[in-house]
Formats: sequence, structure tokens, C-alpha cells
Amino acid sequence: MKTNLSRSAPLLISYKLVSCLFKTALVASLSITAIACSQSEFDSAQTKPAPMSQTEEQHEAMHHEGMKHDSKHDSMTHGDMNSKEPAEALGQDYSIYQVGGEWTDHNDNKLELEALKGKNQVVVMAYTSCQHTCPILVRGMKQIEKGLTDEARADTEFLLVTLDTARDTVPVMKNYAEHNDLGNHWHLIRSTEANTRMLANTLNIKYQFTDNGDINHSNLLSILDKQGRLVAQEIGVADSGLNPLTDYLNTHS
Repeated sequence: MKTNLSRSAPLLISYKLVSCLFKTALVASLSITAIACSQSEFDSAQTKPAPMSQTEEQHEAMHHEGMKHDSKHDSMTHGDMNSKEPAEALGQDYSIYQVGGEWTDHNDNKLELEALKGKNQVVVMAYTSCQHTCPILVRGMKQIEKGLTDEARADTEFLLVTLDTARDTVPVMKNYAEHNDLGNHWHLIRSTEANTRMLANTLNIKYQFTDNGDINHSNLLSILDKQGRLVAQEIGVADSGLNPLTDYLNTHS
């Protein structure tokens, strides 16, 4: 039987051509997929941090621990030092002047606290290099002074006791008094650390030295009567707390 090759040949060629094109497309598709997978793995390797060595892990742990310590230290404020309870001496028949000790004022005069008897005293424990609440406390004292009657002003003195017994020397205190225009009714005094700590404890004032040279301390403003008894005390960084103190001085001159 004679086969008609002339009619079947084109069909055979077409089939082979389609098969070849299909294989080519399949190979190309697999190649593209493989490239994409490789690129994805490469990108993942680029973004994923390399494992740290033991030394690096220790350094990282120390870094985080240091950050936690700094955060705790930074969170401590002067307000944290303000006592939630009134001073034991408040309202009692106890003279603060019994603390005793030798003190020196900003004019280099030696004195004992008992020498302050006979005048009402507005007392703050602070230090001259403070850049935080101390300037506010001094401003509060000056505001009280401004609000006094002439009679009360004649019967009132303003006492700034330094907490910084090392750096607040007589010349430093004198310069501070002149720079802040503190008048004749003001005394800036210093003593030993032991005397300073005892007076602070009596007034319920807490303070703590920090690593950077600052001193965290209570922001209390105290009023002593003419016998040195603690009769009033307020946190001295809010104007509203000053009015009762001014009123007391104006009515007890």
C-alpha cells in the first residue's frame, strides 16, 4: 500500500515544532522560578542579622543593662525626695537651733544657729550651682519677701543653707548673693557635712549626690518662728504654696 507522505509531513513538522516550543517555554519558566527563589533567599540573607559571637552578645547585654540603669537614674527627680509625711518638728515646741554646730555666712562671719533667734526665718536648703529647682526656690523666697508688709519684712530673714559643703565656699556664696540681688535680710550659710545632714534631717529634707555632680533634694520651703520652731512648710516650686507662708509671716510679726 502506498503511503501519501506529502500530506502527513506538514502535520509531523507542526507537531515537532509545537513540542519543541513547549519544552523551551517550560525550561525558561523553570529557570525564571529558580532565579526568583535564589533572589528571595539572597534578600532574606541580606536582611536577617548574622548570629552574634559570644563577645558581641555580652556587649549587647551590657549595653541594654546600662540603658536600664540610665533610665532608672534619669527618672529620679527632685520631687521624688519630697517627703510624704510632715517633719516631726512641725508644730512641736522644739527649736531647730538646737542642732547647733558652727556655721559661716556668705560674708565670712562665724555664727551659731541660735544667733538667728528673734526673727522669723524663711529657710531653704539648696546649692548655688543647681540649674533645676533651686532657682525656683530662691525666686519663691523673693516672692514671699515682696509680699510682706513693712512690719513683717523687718521681722523676717531669709536663710539659704547650702547642701554642697565642698563647692559652695564663702566667695562662691557671696558671688551668688550679689548676682541674685539678695539683700541685707538674707544669709547664705555653710557648715560641715555632718552639721548639714543633721539640720536636713530635722527639717525632713532628703538629699542625695549623683554621679554627675548634681544633688537631688527635697524642694521644701520652711518657716521658723522667732524661737526657731518649725511652724510651716510647703513644697516651694508652686506659687500657690507660697501664699499661706506669706500670710503667716504677715500675721506673726
